[in-house]
Amino acid sequence: MNCYIHVPFCANKCGYCAFYSETAFPPEMIDRYLGHLQKRICPEALETLYIGGGTPTLLSENQLARFISMLREKFTFVPGAEVSIEANPETLTEKKVELLRSFFTRISLGVQSFDAGLRAKIGRRCSDEALDRALKLLKEAAFPHWNCDLIYSLPDETPENWKKDLHLAAQCGVDHISCYSLTPERSAALGKEFAIDDEKEREMYDTAGEILGNYGIKRYEISNYARPGCECCHNVNVWRGGILRGYGPSAADFDGIDRHIAAESLSNWLADAAPETDRIPTEARLNEIFAVNLRTVAGWTPQLWEAVPGSDPWSNRLDIAGKAAEIYPGCLQISDSEIKLSPGGLLFWNDIAAELL
Repeated sequence: MNCYIHVPFCANKCGYCAFYSETAFPPEMIDRYLGHLQKRICPEALETLYIGGGTPTLLSENQLARFISMLREKFTFVPGAEVSIEANPETLTEKKVELLRSFFTRISLGVQSFDAGLRAKIGRRCSDEALDRALKLLKEAAFPHWNCDLIYSLPDETPENWKKDLHLAAQCGVDHISCYSLTPERSAALGKEFAIDDEKEREMYDTAGEILGNYGIKRYEISNYARPGCECCHNVNVWRGGILRGYGPSAADFDGIDRHIAAESLSNWLADAAPETDRIPTEARLNEIFAVNLRTVAGWTPQLWEAVPGSDPWSNRLDIAGKAAEIYPGCLQISDSEIKLSPGGLLFWNDIAAELL
């Protein structure tokens, strides 16, 4: 079982972020959220737990201690379970990092850029001093796994800016780096304010693979890079159609057939508003899962596909992929033992996925 918990609180709304969050709330609202979360969570044994937001580390030290105590009480974890949390540099203190290290096996730091000027353009208020302090705290804490989030194709960003960000991230001691392109589809309000330079974006995508690869941090999904064995297990499981339990406003829940989306409003969630159900035919759901995992470098094998709840015969997948390959020659690598996108094909995933769906 995989579980995602959405913590919907932020100090301010970043221009690129399309995820649900609240920035104007009374001081007691976080405590109300934690109390309601405790009522909603069902005890389960988990393979992965991912705490995202929002900004989970916006919680005070006392609130964070309460949150962790609740998670310990509600969940048990299989051996080797991955327990992740997102953090913003400016919210971390020595005590918070100590609390996080006592429970979480993986932390994801939202750096976005090491250039303060570029951070400011996308609404990140973190100073260089706060970022340096957070990096120092995390290095000293020695989390088993540590991710750094970066964003590229930023307004006024140059290829040299991007290369510097990649080198600095790789030299932090992380074993995983996520590199997301800033596009209107991903960026909410900020995306309306600049034009996309496709050539620049492609160049930066290629640069990430080259530079991080030289550090032993290899691309394993279109936007994600890791040292061998350090891939994000939670994301991998979800991409492969794994069962997902979701808690918190806007959180998604997947039972293998239907996807349920919690109310995208803290007040409605606190009032136990019914989730929205995304119900589509089984064939369409399988096609969706099939397409999503083709974002990964490894793609599908017969064994991986058979593990998907309700999966159809592998021969059907070979036929479907074969038809897509006729439309996008050279973009898919297909054999009896695997179906995956070629390195060049990964760049056309959006188009190929639309064909598969």
